[in-house]
Amino acid sequence: MRVNLWYIVLSYQHAFHAGNHADVIKHLCWMGVISHLKKKNKPFTLYDTHSGAGLYQLDDALASKNKEYESGVDKVANISAISPLLQSYLSLCNGFLSDRCYPGSPAISAKLKRDIDVLHLMELHPAEHEKLDDAMWQIGDNQSHVHHRDGYEGLIALTPPSPNRGAVLIDPPYEKASEYQDVVSAAKKVLARWQQAQMVVWYPLLSERAGAKSGASQKMCESLSALGKPCFTIELTVEENTADAGMYGSGLCVINPPWQLDVIMSEALDEITPVLGSNAAYTLTWLTTEE
Repeated sequence: MRVNLWYIVLSYQHAFHAGNHADVIKHLCWMGVISHLKKKNKPFTLYDTHSGAGLYQLDDALASKNKEYESGVDKVANISAISPLLQSYLSLCNGFLSDRCYPGSPAISAKLKRDIDVLHLMELHPAEHEKLDDAMWQIGDNQSHVHHRDGYEGLIALTPPSPNRGAVLIDPPYEKASEYQDVVSAAKKVLARWQQAQMVVWYPLLSERAGAKSGASQKMCESLSALGKPCFTIELTVEENTADAGMYGSGLCVINPPWQLDVIMSEALDEITPVLGSNAAYTLTWLTTEE
């Protein structure tokens, strides 16, 4: 019997983790990037390399298995937000949460972009790609481009956009240790041809239990900063980094960040962190600044 190894590798489904603390920080940052792009009445292009299913029903079998949304969006949903970014995030999410649904980055992008803007969504997993197509139809977005292709290959093939305004979200599952280098390689190729690209790279923070993957995110960020563009990392931890903690938090490496994104993210996380638990904390570190 012939075994399709390519299909076996594509086992990750984000529905198990939808709405968790990692989604909260990731989607806050992505919204901050898009909101800044919208300040000018000029079109831009968004790229999402690992789009997933787009929408996640929180009461279905996958999301309700571990109920990770209880560690994230459920805890922050009732905050009386002061931060404008947090207000925008909660307003968008509450429109979905009323139906016990959480918006993935494709849904967030589709809701925020204007008719003049372009959105490219890439998903290689066959079942997830089919769900992504359905999700875009559900939210009434028939203008975005949904690609059944490898996200890195698609990103490199489709950049730079014209005009060259836009942003990239890279959010792989990191199931394989090689994915950390895949991110760096893709970012290097994109920046070589599109120097103004604003890039948001999500990564997990893993304890010693993860073996070779422990510390891999930090090394990846060092390599990304070496590409020579302004960048900062922002990390949210929710557990102590003990040897057997597993994923104790996550972070974002933001390359070519828009002006004051660090400030508005800090304001939002100042409000979020206290409700995520006694061990929750965040740090924001500039790795490379403008010369």
